[in-house]
Amino acid sequence: MRGVSALVVVLLAGQAVPARAVNKCTGADGRVTYTDGPCAGDSRVSRVDIPPPTSRQEEAEARARADRLVGEARVLEARQTAESVERQRRYEAERAAEVAQQHQQSQRDEAERLGAVYPAPFIPRHRPPVVPVQPKPKPVPQERQALMRAYPFR
Repeated sequence: MRGVSALVVVLLAGQAVPARAVNKCTGADGRVTYTDGPCAGDSRVSRVDIPPPTSRQEEAEARARADRLVGEARVLEARQTAESVERQRRYEAERAAEVAQQHQQSQRDEAERLGAVYPAPFIPRHRPPVVPVQPKPKPVPQERQALMRAYPFR
């Protein structure tokens, strides 16, 4: 019975240990395959050692580090977005100032051009407002009496 128990313990211990090495098989045609078993006969074999599995503490530290890095990346992205918005706002303000300056310059040029054609300033004269006049009603025609003839006609 002891022999069977020892055999069971050895078998269970062998299953609990994960594979620590991987075989890299390079075939004659150049294809590369990774396996934990033996390679084909015509393949070139090289062994790749894998690190041992991480402990719970290492996983927790890695998760905390990843969360911190994600937080820093979000802060950086927010700052870059704010800077981009500020740059865009400044660009639009500068562009609006340039357009206003060009508009003022074109108005000055137009005033100079008109000043050369019309040297005296235009002063509008005061004219009284036009008051509409109501038309007089037409008299109603009265019937005329027939005129008497002075000469008898035959």
